[in-house]
Amino acid sequence: MSGEAFGKCACRITPRSTGIDELPWGSHLCQFFANGDELRDAIVPYFKAGLENDERCLLVAMAPFGADDARSALRAAVGDFDRRELEKQIEIHDVRTWYAAAGAIDSERMADGLLRSEEQARDGGYNGFRTNGNIGWLRRDQWTDFQGYEARVSRGLKGRRMISLCSYCLDGCGPPDVLDVVCRHDVTLGRNGVGWTAMAAGGDELARRSATEQRLSLLAQELEHRIKNSLATVQALAGSTIRNAHSLEEFEKSFNGRIGALSRTHSMLTAGGQEHVALRELLENELAMYSDESRDRVSMAGPDVVLGAQPAMAFGMALHELTTNAIKHGALSPRGGKLEVVWNRVANGLAFVWIEKDVYLSSQPARMSFGTQLLRRILPHQLGARVDMNFNPDGLRANIEIPLA
Repeated sequence: MSGEAFGKCACRITPRSTGIDELPWGSHLCQFFANGDELRDAIVPYFKAGLENDERCLLVAMAPFGADDARSALRAAVGDFDRRELEKQIEIHDVRTWYAAAGAIDSERMADGLLRSEEQARDGGYNGFRTNGNIGWLRRDQWTDFQGYEARVSRGLKGRRMISLCSYCLDGCGPPDVLDVVCRHDVTLGRNGVGWTAMAAGGDELARRSATEQRLSLLAQELEHRIKNSLATVQALAGSTIRNAHSLEEFEKSFNGRIGALSRTHSMLTAGGQEHVALRELLENELAMYSDESRDRVSMAGPDVVLGAQPAMAFGMALHELTTNAIKHGALSPRGGKLEVVWNRVANGLAFVWIEKDVYLSSQPARMSFGTQLLRRILPHQLGARVDMNFNPDGLRANIEIPLA
């Protein structure tokens, strides 16, 4: 065996501390997180170990654990963090400045660029190179190309002094997506009750069975997470509807309508195993139940935009409340009026405008209805949305801006 080949082999099998478990150089890790705390619990020890191992580090961050959050957490965990960042042992970038999220993905160029960074780290005197990226920016139409990039990185890592961790948000991944991701990584991180642990795929049959069982456990955790979210949403809907209903009949009608809206959105999300839905499809689905005469008074315009599971469920409910209000009191009521719905992509996400005209409201609503609460309070809380609602003399105008990764 040549010296060069022996060096590559030794590099591949030498265990390194990841801050989670001992793993060999060349490991390609993935994790599925539910919130910012879970991201922090993996990323901070991961990079702390890398800095202490004298490795060069690259973190590409975004909400719910953004670049500023990461700096603060690492500063608390690593005593001389500021010096290390100043000397560029670690670089922390916002995802929007790193990935070309708005365009086509060139998997070969992206992978080659990442792998060259390992060579530059070693040329700079570091022991190796470790990375982490939050993949929450990925659009549905980019998924296949990005998984090609992931596969190319997995192949390219072999024989390199490099470890790479990719973080995927559970709310944006369905079971087929989870399987896509774990098949393109050597190691899947799983929650063990107190933190994260590595579930590495092995070479023999026993190891493969163990890895399969662990990954099925991960899918079960994802299902449990989604069921809990759905039950919490139903509980919130029931409580809010009861508080705003004047009679059992009104409660029954309103609650059934809201559960129906939730169910329709869920059906669109899970059709064909997909976990995304087009905004236009959400709108057309909500307005389709009303008469052709009303729909002739509706105009919609905007580019193709897809929403992941969490924003689609919340925004689907918001559309239901806006539509219900328009049927009862606004542009779609028997008194007449027109509804214009316009949306556009903006720098930080989606700008959505709901404009009712020729309605001639006599006054502002006397109290905040559930629909108004949903838009003004729940959307900002769940999605980080900015909501501006104006009850103008000729009808409601609602401006909603939603961050989209």
